[in-house]
Amino acid sequence: MISRVPLLSASQCDELVSQLNPLPWASGLAPGKLYRQKVKGNEEIAFQMGQQTAPADALMRQITQAIMESSFIRTRMFPKSLVNPRFNRYREGGFYGKHADSAFLGNGQQQVRSDYSLTLFLNDPDDYEGGELELAFASGEVMKLKEPKGTLLFYPSGVMHQVLPVERGERIAFVGWVESHIQNPQHRDVLSEITKLCDYMMDDPELALTEHHTRALNVKHNLFRLWWKN
Repeated sequence: MISRVPLLSASQCDELVSQLNPLPWASGLAPGKLYRQKVKGNEEIAFQMGQQTAPADALMRQITQAIMESSFIRTRMFPKSLVNPRFNRYREGGFYGKHADSAFLGNGQQQVRSDYSLTLFLNDPDDYEGGELELAFASGEVMKLKEPKGTLLFYPSGVMHQVLPVERGERIAFVGWVESHIQNPQHRDVLSEITKLCDYMMDDPELALTEHHTRALNVKHNLFRLWWKN
């Protein structure tokens, strides 16, 4: 499942970018020099809880809170935790070659399963050429995505993907990974659908709290009991 949600306004994104630009950016985190040369050619500011990164850490906390509190996201992803948040920047020639995200991410004892990968686009797509997020599905379908600033895009972490080379300008985004309370993606889809159905019925005076609505709520809660994992 791929979903989009307008998380931030254009003015919020502009303010974020203005605060990020003067901060110390470093080469993107990578398992080694060869990986950085062949696969990952970007710059990053990662969450480190350090004195030098304190301004960026605070911004990442704000974005993480907005993501975890979004009703749209809560009823589709059922998020348990968000890990490894970071800002990334792709200048002219920057790229991130085709890769798969690790199944488990985090630091120290906080290792979590990556169910969803998130990209929050922070600058306007007209600011750069290239830089599309390309998703390559096992079915053979390929999607190239370049979203308006403020748009949060989330997709299954098991999908092969890459950021195509930036040919002009620069691309700035926030990324992170989410572990869901519901591990099975089909179960997530079912729970998302019945949650939306129950919410729709609650908003309709003729359907709210009828026997059919009450039965639907009972089914929803029983499915949560079956599939929810803390």
